[in-house]
Amino acid sequence: MRRYVSSLMIPLLLVAFATATVRADDDGDGDDAETLDAVHEAVEKGVLKPLPELKKIIKARFPGDIVRISPHRKHGTFAYEFKVLQPDGRLVEIEMDAATGRILETENE
Repeated sequence: MRRYVSSLMIPLLLVAFATATVRADDDGDGDDAETLDAVHEAVEKGVLKPLPELKKIIKARFPGDIVRISPHRKHGTFAYEFKVLQPDGRLVEIEMDAATGRILETENE
């Protein structure tokens, strides 16, 4: 039975990963679209690293599936919060500087 449940989880996680979207932090102040526009513009100018490059860094350090990515500003710079569902079932939050790819903070939920 456990093997059956495990075999169902993999496709479900793959679907979740494939459909995961970059979402701005919705804090109710109406600046979500502005944040996303600013991120896209900064990536085009080369100020921020492209998301696929940052995802490679995350995957190399944190095994599992990225289930959510949220861009936001922190102390005047852009950062991404990645949520990674690890193989053991733990959910890890990783905050990364979007310009350098440096890990700023990690937190286990």
